[in-house]
Amino acid sequence: MARKRILLSLILGLLAAANAVPFDFYYLILMWPGAYCEDSSNGCCVPPYGYPAEDFFVQQFITFDLSINKAAVRCKNGKPFDAKQLDKIENNLNHFWSNIKCPATDGVNSWKTQWNSYGVCSGLEQLDYFKAALNLRKQADVLSALAEQGVKPDYKLYSTEKIKWAVKQQLGVAPGVQCRDGPFGKKQLYQIYLCVDTDAKTFIECPKLPPGLNCPAQVVFHPYYSWMLNTTSAAVFDAKIMLPTETMI
Repeated sequence: MARKRILLSLILGLLAAANAVPFDFYYLILMWPGAYCEDSSNGCCVPPYGYPAEDFFVQQFITFDLSINKAAVRCKNGKPFDAKQLDKIENNLNHFWSNIKCPATDGVNSWKTQWNSYGVCSGLEQLDYFKAALNLRKQADVLSALAEQGVKPDYKLYSTEKIKWAVKQQLGVAPGVQCRDGPFGKKQLYQIYLCVDTDAKTFIECPKLPPGLNCPAQVVFHPYYSWMLNTTSAAVFDAKIMLPTETMI
């Protein structure tokens, strides 16, 4: 009987280890497309599926493991990416997890890379992983949070600390801010880093931020409008294109 209990304990322990969450938190990285368009050597292009939203995009949803001090990637036994599983939220992905690189391309390869690298480590089903990132982006509503504090994409210089403070007023946690080269020889707001608990629902104070998030005291908030995107294909005017919406999530 004692041996059976020991064996059962070992089996349960192995099962628990197999199902353990292999990371400590997520990075939700939101990109401001105006900064990308302004600083990209190739400009930015309208994707084949049409114009994305004039808002912050999800760029990455990364699983981070503090024990190895880096992203938890390519976990074993991960399910292969299946684009068909994203049909229900494809419109939202196209508009809020978009790819505006040139030459124009759809976002499928980006989504595939994200799933194969990080989603498989999340413990979530594929659809739930992408829905979680989109819902968190919507909850953060960074553009509105900044606007409420008078920070708008208008070429003006804004305090980096005010940008952080504005996001914290919205979410109760401080973000990381990444900049890149901008106009007038200044740095510009490029990415917002938010940390999320392993439940993929709750924003938390970042246990750790990546090195290199060194914005100067003041940064430019570059405008972004759909007309800034280069039109490279008549496909962008397909009448079947849906308008940006997040009601489908």
